[in-house]
Amino acid sequence: MKGVDEVHLLNITVAPAFQRQGWAPLMLEALGGWSRAEGAQWLWLEVRQSNQRALDIYLRQGFRSVGVRKGYYPAHGGKREDAVVMSLRLNESPTAWGGLR
Repeated sequence: MKGVDEVHLLNITVAPAFQRQGWAPLMLEALGGWSRAEGAQWLWLEVRQSNQRALDIYLRQGFRSVGVRKGYYPAHGGKREDAVVMSLRLNESPTAWGGLR
C-alpha cells in the first residue's frame, strides 16, 4: 500500500513447496526497487511475534524492529498475538543496514 513517502507491506507469502528457495528475499528486493521508483523513503510492515522465520528474513534484508503492536493479530482460542513493527529506510545506501539493493 503506497502512501505519500512510504510503502506499507500488507501481506507476502511463499507457497510451501517453494519456501527456502530464496523467493521471499527476491520479492522484498523487487518491492524495495518499486518503492524507491515511486519516491518512497520508507518501507513498513508488521509480522507476528511468533513468526521467527519471517523475522529472520526481514532482519537479513535490512529491516529494523521499531516497536510492538499489542494484540494486533487474532490467535487461537480467542486470544490475540502481538505484532513486531519493522521498517526499512529506502534512501540510505544499500549496505547501510545490510539490506535491500
